Order: sequence, then C-alpha cells, then structure tokens
Amino acid sequence: MRTLPPSLKPAAVAVLAVGATLLGQVTGHTQAGSARAWPGLWGPARTGLAADLGNTVSAFKEVWRRPTTGGYSEVAVAGNQAITMELRGSDDFVVALEAATGKERWSVNLGPTYRGHGGSHDGPIATPAIDGGDIFATGPHGLLVALDASTGKERWRHDLVAEFNASVPKWGFGSSPLVEGQMVIVPTGGDKSRGLLAFNRASGKVVWSASHAKAPAYSSAVPATIAGTRQILAAAGDRVYGVSAADGKLLWSVSGPGIDTEISNSPVVLPDDRVLITNWQGGSMLKLSRQGDTINAKELWRSTFPRAANGPTIYREGFLYGFAGPMLVCLNADTGEVRWRERTGEGTLIGSGDHLLVLGLTTGDLRVVRATPEGYSERTRARVFVPDVVSVTGPSIADGRLFVRNIKEIAAFAVTQ
Repeated sequence: MRTLPPSLKPAAVAVLAVGATLLGQVTGHTQAGSARAWPGLWGPARTGLAADLGNTVSAFKEVWRRPTTGGYSEVAVAGNQAITMELRGSDDFVVALEAATGKERWSVNLGPTYRGHGGSHDGPIATPAIDGGDIFATGPHGLLVALDASTGKERWRHDLVAEFNASVPKWGFGSSPLVEGQMVIVPTGGDKSRGLLAFNRASGKVVWSASHAKAPAYSSAVPATIAGTRQILAAAGDRVYGVSAADGKLLWSVSGPGIDTEISNSPVVLPDDRVLITNWQGGSMLKLSRQGDTINAKELWRSTFPRAANGPTIYREGFLYGFAGPMLVCLNADTGEVRWRERTGEGTLIGSGDHLLVLGLTTGDLRVVRATPEGYSERTRARVFVPDVVSVTGPSIADGRLFVRNIKEIAAFAVTQ
C-alpha cells in the first residue's frame, strides 16, 4: 500500500504473529520461519504481526545506519538479506542489503522516479516481496519485475500500463506484490484495466485476471482462507472484494458509502471470517459467511475509528489498535466501541506479542506500548531518528532486528530484552 504526503491526510495508502497459531487461524496455514522473516508488506501474513518479543523489551541497540535519498518502501527481510527500494539521483532502484551490516549487495534500476507533488516526496512507494530465491517489486510507474534474490538478475518484467491498460494512480503505483503459491499478484485499476493480475512467478505469464473493480487504488492484495475458501482480497477505489485464488472468480463484493474511495488501506483479516476495511473516513467490519455456493458479506459495524494510516490496524485478543489522525486508539473488535485513545501524534505501528511498536511521523521516536484494552501503557521510548524528518514507512522486524526508515535514513536495531 502506498503512503501519501502528510499534508494530504490520509497520510498513507501504502504502507508479528501473536504466534504461528494466530497466523494459522487468520490465513488458513502457518508461516514457516515467520519469527525470522518479514518477507514483504506488513509481515508474514500482511497483518502487521511479527514474532513475540516477550514481556521484557527494554531498549533497542543500533546495529547500523545508512543514508537514503528518498522512498517510502518498507524493508523486507529474509535470512541475512534486507530488500527495499529507494531513489538514487533521478531513478528508482531495488536495493539488496546485508541485514546484519547494512552493506549493499546489489541494486537494480527501475527507471525514472515518480516525482512527488502536492506535498509528497520523490521516490518509490511499494514494498518488494521476498519468497525463496525470488524477489518481486513494483515501481511507481507500473513496472513489475522479478529478480534473482542472490544477484539481482532480472528474470522477467511487465509494464502494467502499456500491456494491461492500467491507469497510474495520482501518486503512482503503491501496491506491493503478493506471492501466493506459484503466482505473484498485483492490483491495477482504470476504465480499461484488466484489474487484479496473477502471473506465474517463474515465467511471468498471466495465469488469470479479474476486472471486478475499475477505480484505481493504492492498497495491496491480501491472502486468506475465509468461509472455507482460499481467496485473494482487494480494496479498489470503488469496492472491496474477494476472488478465488485459483482462477480469479469473484466470490463476494461490497460497495457503497465508506467504501468508494481510493484512499483505503489493505484489508486486514481477523479470526471468525471477519475483514476490517479502513479508509480516511473510518473503518468498517465485515463478516463473511457461506450460504450454499455463495459467500455473503455483512457489515457488523462502522466507526470513524480507526482510519487508514501508514500501516495496518493491529488485532490482538479481541481488540484493534490503530491510528485515527494524531490519536492512537483501541477498539473492541466485536462492536467497534472505543476503549481508549491517546494523542501520540501521527505515525505507524506493528504488533509483536503483547506489544505495539509505534514509530512517530516526525518525532523520530519509537515507542513500545502494551497492547491492552485497559488503557494506554507506554513501556519505553527510544529516539531512532532526528526529529522533524518525515517517516511514513512502517517498521519491519525479523531475527531479533528491527528495521526503521524515514526519507533520509534506514537503520537497524537489535532488540534488547
């Protein structure tokens, strides 16, 4: 999902298992090695959840820091490889770093950058996906590339605009590729677009396309097993829908007030076949159920909290934690009732066990906050960046290291427990 300029609120359309058990409940399968990897946008299952850090997080020790000249991509991590995208000169690049040292391994030029406007910054937006020996990345002009993870050698590419009639969203393509089995999936939009596209990950050939929505958006596709069916969820500019992962057949679709906006976060899948949708106006909880051969989507509640932000809304043990403008909020996931709110300032967050790791938009601070409905409880706070430099990129955490980024720096920290 893409991030928008802070001056244009929403500030995002970009962009730890409460254990593998929860990931299994949410996605229909466990994520092998999820404690040691953050393979793409929002982590192993696109829920913003990583491995449990335990109850004794006390500090973050800096391991390395390197300058960057622009870009909003998260840092995807697998093994000792950290993959991101950044602006260099006037071009955008996919960059491979050693996770332990920050040393560059290779870089691949994606062509001219998408220039920032209306308060946004130059540079790439989406987050690359790592899966085995493959890396998939989408540039802001719509170039989708498959790369060898070891060398960066290009295996195949597609121009989503020229080949599939996709329209470039106002702030450029921000949807991060999704790897689903032997496919890589990306959403596109526009009146003539072929919509959601699934490619064979090895050859780049189109497996299926699903043109169930037309309006462009920035959110990324999300995998889930819901109502007994493996499916791909997408939030377009005019509707939210699910398709069969096997062939792209439409399974369910929701449109209407609170849905038809391009500024939507990626859907967040919750236990009990529920899906949370957030945009800049607020959030809506859907319940999916099967009746014969049909899957129905029923709205359970709607609220002005939470809203679309730079990262996901986190689910833990029946409660939701996310941003509504400058407020960090906690809601009852069953009813939408607000349990507490705290004026932390805008930011992004991920979840790790019973903690939230909250990175401020301009404060430079990383907070460790208890994920509890009893009230806002801050355990510790660390200054990880110089204040007043914009950070709309969500943290990543893998193998005992936390990776954070703003528009000028990327840094890695070892978690002290």
